[in-house]
Amino acid sequence: MFWQRKNNPVRVSIKALQYFMCAAERGSIAQAAESLNVVPSAVSSAIELVETEFALKLVQRYPAKGIKPTAAGIAIMRKIRHLIEEYDNLLLEGAELRTALSGSISIGYYAPVAPAFMPQIAGPLVRDHPGVTLRLVETDNEQVQSGLADGEFDVILFVAENVRTGIVCKPLIDAPPYVLVHRGHEFCGRKFVTQADLQHEPLVLLDLPMTNEYYRNLAQDAGAGANVVATASTHEMVRSLVGARVGSSILNMLPSTAITYAGDEVVAIPVQSEVRPLRLVLGHVGGKPRRLVQAFMDACAGYFAQDAARELIVSCEPD
Repeated sequence: MFWQRKNNPVRVSIKALQYFMCAAERGSIAQAAESLNVVPSAVSSAIELVETEFALKLVQRYPAKGIKPTAAGIAIMRKIRHLIEEYDNLLLEGAELRTALSGSISIGYYAPVAPAFMPQIAGPLVRDHPGVTLRLVETDNEQVQSGLADGEFDVILFVAENVRTGIVCKPLIDAPPYVLVHRGHEFCGRKFVTQADLQHEPLVLLDLPMTNEYYRNLAQDAGAGANVVATASTHEMVRSLVGARVGSSILNMLPSTAITYAGDEVVAIPVQSEVRPLRLVLGHVGGKPRRLVQAFMDACAGYFAQDAARELIVSCEPD
């Protein structure tokens, strides 16, 4: 019989269901075809496909008189109508999601000094648009990229090292290394220090994936590789250890305050060297993003294009 299903059932598309409904509601394949701007055979095939999928006779065909839903057809039509309405609502919500500045945005970041600039970027989105909520997640350089690829994050900020294929990056700022010392250190007052000056310095290093290697290589190039006296996994703990005179540190981005959590004052001094800066970038998966995501990316680009963003870095003044 025509309604017997095979071992692998036919998958019915929304279009086939729409064709079926149009014909069943009009009672005519020809009228449905005219309304849908398709050939009658397409509507007839859709009806047969739907009947085969449900293994039921859903319409009764009357030569020269059209079609009429069976009792089973009337029952199925109610469910199909609901399904099509839900599908249409989903498309509408999707369109609104792309265009409306509302909803939630998930931002992953690997930038230890992000609290110094993220509120200025993301804050206005929440203040100016009551329908917006933020989810900010700090992690390491590898995990933040994995989170973007897996759909956990809508957009990420991270250091442009070992960038994964498929991530579209926009450079935001290049941050050269600087030395952080306690107030009263012999380096205070200098315009810069050289790598040779660091040779005998006890160092406190930021121990995070990727930056750990960067700072250790810089210290080793300076001949100070054996002088690491402490490591810490947060930027502020490093600053506080420096403020407590445990040692000096090498960092790249600068918060707006020179006071540590412990209340000590620290001083940032440029390093004169050929060591490459760390580049902070904005990452996304490409394509046309939601309006909220695009608004955040535009806000990032706008912030880092301003002179105020230069306060996040410490660089040697030209001679």
